[in-house]
Amino acid sequence: MGEEPVVRFDCRRVEYDRDTYDALSYAWGNMEKTNEITIDGGILSITENLFAALTRLRSPTESRCLWIDAICIDQENVQERNHQVHMMKRIFSTASSVVVWLGDADSSMYATLEMILKYSWSRGRKDLFKYPEESLRGLGSLFERPWWKRIWIVQEVVAAREIVILLGRTIFPWMMLANLCRAIQLMEFLAHPQALMVRSCGYQRFTVLDHFRRNRSMPLVRLVHCTQYYQATDLRDKLYALLGMASDISPDDIIPDYTKSVQDVFLDLVKFMAVEHRNLDVVSTGRLSISDSAIPSWLPDWRGLNPLRPLNSEEFGGHFYRASGNTDAVVDMTEFPLALTAEGWITDTIDLFDDGVTLSHVELQTIRRWQEIARDNVDPTVMRSLFWRAIVMDKDHMGNQATPSFGKALDAFIAGSNKPRSKFVQQFSDAVTRAVLGRRFFITKNGRIGLGPPDIQLGDQIAILKGCHVPLILRKKGDYMALVGEAYVSAMMNGELVSDLEEGRYTLKSISLK
Repeated sequence: MGEEPVVRFDCRRVEYDRDTYDALSYAWGNMEKTNEITIDGGILSITENLFAALTRLRSPTESRCLWIDAICIDQENVQERNHQVHMMKRIFSTASSVVVWLGDADSSMYATLEMILKYSWSRGRKDLFKYPEESLRGLGSLFERPWWKRIWIVQEVVAAREIVILLGRTIFPWMMLANLCRAIQLMEFLAHPQALMVRSCGYQRFTVLDHFRRNRSMPLVRLVHCTQYYQATDLRDKLYALLGMASDISPDDIIPDYTKSVQDVFLDLVKFMAVEHRNLDVVSTGRLSISDSAIPSWLPDWRGLNPLRPLNSEEFGGHFYRASGNTDAVVDMTEFPLALTAEGWITDTIDLFDDGVTLSHVELQTIRRWQEIARDNVDPTVMRSLFWRAIVMDKDHMGNQATPSFGKALDAFIAGSNKPRSKFVQQFSDAVTRAVLGRRFFITKNGRIGLGPPDIQLGDQIAILKGCHVPLILRKKGDYMALVGEAYVSAMMNGELVSDLEEGRYTLKSISLK
């Protein structure tokens, strides 16, 4: 006999008490509230996805205490939302466990779920590629689920003491998925017919979250950059959802306020970081191409319109650029927010550029053409080193600073082959893809090689602002400069120019950005 359909849930409110409840982490999904539950005799409408989660979470024999945002927070009460955002970290950290609801599972997921369980039970003794192909194919569906893209999950996962994942009727601990993803990392570059499918299944969505979980906190602006592609129903949460994990602010520094517009929330962030922390990294994700008369080019992109991965967005342990060394930002806020004036240096000018690379595919022929352009325009004694470091932006496939030996794969990569690549060459190829997607290759007036946003123009200037760790491409707009975007520029990213800057070989200027 099939399971009887659930027609109603009778719930009651209880006082908060640590360790006595489980917290639900889930995606709201379709916002239409098509189902109802009763709470203390009253009716509350909820979404279809939440109703499905409650159906799977209920116990047939005893009451269960759950914390669920859509039920425990009055979403229409702005004052209550302002207050509750401050409590999110405590709520998830004092729960007995956090239950991740990924949604219902259809028959195509059964083999994948069985593989996740069996792989951990076997303690990794069974080769991942010996599982049925349908088991591996289902990983793509698993990691495409909406939950993985939601901004609030970062804090929920970081704060949780214990995490279990619920997919349909199957429940398993977070660690089981961690074991599987580690196996994928070890095998994704092997010469095997299933390797590409496994490598492209999206497992990185898990590993990024697991890195956040193991490291717990990081500076606020780096958090904003690392989570650029996560989504939020309320775009103010692109900042507010991260406050509980920031290592460089106190709870009173930035107070959530849902009465403010999204633009004002991010203007306040720029002002706070520039004035209080003397740091301008926050402006580096601004883009002239996505700004308009009402939105300054230097304002961080909260709308997800900038498809380029921020240069300094390695989650943990990766290489962090320091073009400005240890300088502190010096700003003049007189015209803020119409303009932002900061001290910095104009260090070079774009003299030549080639076609950009699309966001979806890297043509080897394009990289070969870039190499020829570099040969014709860059000092031959340093060209090879500058070129290979530029096309990987001085990072290996894992985001760590590239060692000289990493560049030895350049020639085999450029030559190409119909035969399967060695692991060494494949890792170099992955580093190139990671770096160049969506970017345009350029040469500067002083013979430097760079990668920048696709909308660069001849004559655009390269600046290093005090307190901003990546070079910025600026364009003259009347009495002001517009921020075209951030750029990788050879022999500039790791503080190579700092002594020249401080010794006055470049003129320190007040640069007004608009």
